[in-house]
Amino acid sequence: MKQQATGCLFACTPDADSSMRKGLCAETPSVSHNDREWLDVYRAAAMEFDRDKLPASIDVAEKAIHQRLRGLPIAHSKEHRKLRDALNSLAVLKRML
Repeated sequence: MKQQATGCLFACTPDADSSMRKGLCAETPSVSHNDREWLDVYRAAAMEFDRDKLPASIDVAEKAIHQRLRGLPIAHSKEHRKLRDALNSLAVLKRML
């Protein structure tokens, strides 16, 4: 699937399911190495279209995000906001199940 050039957290595609997810997209600046692990599992959960696998994917992503949040020295950093936004997006996906 092709990711839009906007830097969207979700790879927004034209199909119906991803169009619901399109509203969850958020701008993300280039990612550092420290961001990579949580962002990779977050993106995997966001793009999981198998409803049987989605809850487990969301759980893995939430755990990775919480681990990264614990590792941040400043609670009000841009990365902290990015992580909170990702958690909020995952909560929306949970409600869609």
